[in-house]
Amino acid sequence: MTGRHLSLLIVLLPNLTALAACQSRTATPADVQAAYADLVASLDAGAPGVSVLRLEGFGRRHARYEIAGQVEKDLAAWHARLQPAYLRARDLARQGQFEAAESMLKDLALVTDAPAGRQSREFLAFEFHKLKASRLLLTGDTEGAAAAARQLLGGGVGEDQMAAAQQLIDATAMAELGARMTRTTALQSAARALQVAVVSSYVDNGQYPDRLSLDGPVLSPLRDTGSLRVIERLDDYRATQDAFSVIVVAKGSGQRLRVTHGGIEDVPPSGRP
Repeated sequence: MTGRHLSLLIVLLPNLTALAACQSRTATPADVQAAYADLVASLDAGAPGVSVLRLEGFGRRHARYEIAGQVEKDLAAWHARLQPAYLRARDLARQGQFEAAESMLKDLALVTDAPAGRQSREFLAFEFHKLKASRLLLTGDTEGAAAAARQLLGGGVGEDQMAAAQQLIDATAMAELGARMTRTTALQSAARALQVAVVSSYVDNGQYPDRLSLDGPVLSPLRDTGSLRVIERLDDYRATQDAFSVIVVAKGSGQRLRVTHGGIEDVPPSGRP
């Protein structure tokens, strides 16, 4: 056999093998055809990874039937959807739609032998959580940013990635502290305004009001100007002829301050002395 003949045989061998496989397949039973039709109808365009796995599973179980050729064609079409889906997931992450992006990436990561599957696994291992933490930090969601940043430490990251993760965690901690101090300052300002309003009522009427509420007449000027917008509610109002006490509760954080005729002080969280 000459070298030319050998080269020709090498080129034709895959095609001859495929042809032999096709010729060795038997007619597809009606129940298998019906099962495949149901499978194709149930495939989810929003989950191409799972769809590929389901098609591959069907193809392996029924490789001896002629329908395997159709399965291979459909598989090729679904494989072509994987890379665009990965790019779409990356776009969603950039837009801050992290829940949808993560769902798509996890679906793609199931296809371990496809480039989109490998890229999805690599992105989810570190860069996804880094992007999420950075974006949430910029938008002021310090708690969400901190939670996302801690996810960076969950996998086997390298030294450079570990250093980047620690820096991001440090940044979220500082931002969270700054946000907490800002909320505390705003609550203290509202508490002082409330104190002045109640004391002014005492000066005008010779006694502290019997009742005090955010929607009542005593605090209506502050309510109208938005000075009390950081307060969620008032608790435990008490008044005598010459003294009053009330607890203001902040929106969101639940921080509490006790306001009296003589001053303002922190109230420990429930269960603490």
